[in-house]
Amino acid sequence: MTGLLRLEVAGGIARLTFDNPRRLNAIDAAMWQAFPALLARVAEDAAIRVLVLHGAGDRVFCGGNEASEFETIRATPEATLRYNAWQREVGTRLCGLTKPMIAAVHGHSLGAGLEMALMSDIRLCSAQASMGIPAVKLGLPYRLEDIEAVAEVIGPARAREMVLLGSSYMGEALPAMGLAHRLLPDQVALLAEADAVAYELAGHAPLSLAAAKIGFQELLRPDAGPDRARAQAAADRCYASADYAEGHRARAEKRAPRFEGR
Repeated sequence: MTGLLRLEVAGGIARLTFDNPRRLNAIDAAMWQAFPALLARVAEDAAIRVLVLHGAGDRVFCGGNEASEFETIRATPEATLRYNAWQREVGTRLCGLTKPMIAAVHGHSLGAGLEMALMSDIRLCSAQASMGIPAVKLGLPYRLEDIEAVAEVIGPARAREMVLLGSSYMGEALPAMGLAHRLLPDQVALLAEADAVAYELAGHAPLSLAAAKIGFQELLRPDAGPDRARAQAAADRCYASADYAEGHRARAEKRAPRFEGR
């Protein structure tokens, strides 16, 4: 039985759930292949302002790849290349998303699950959250692009410890290391905070958020210097937008702005 990725949209917020609780919300081959179409919908639907990632159930955010499939799905070098290409496409789409993304992490977040949490703009964790990279304990390589993603968030020294020892961290260590932006006491508080932050973001100007996202994407490009022209073009779209004028009117009239993303 394969797991599921569930995408639910309401109030400008898309909630994408790793729904494979019998297998620790691990991502199987079918889920990897379903991912791109769901992310394309998030990217292309103007009514969607924010993406929230979380895991089904009350034990795990995402346990990484479904390792029980490896003897069949990754049985040959060619099959492994195909599997890695599925993962790489998802990572590329997540990193290229110009809408804010929140990871609401409760329970274990391992391997690929951790990587997707680290790609999120805001990471909210419950006190029961645990983040780790067990690759060396499973005989798996941890690839350069994955190491880059971890080192970008927690620095190379901490990344060495996390990857080489296969360590996991939880509690106050998560915000101290930069793995979490906020630590909540339990799952109920976590989900309430995720909703509150998502609704706050959904109320901001979409073109302004996109310009900020593009700015961060260009600033943090690992392969080259920032594409300043791309970042400037995104800023120029804000200046020329109806939302820019609405923001000024709302401030003058002392009311909340009504942004439409145009």
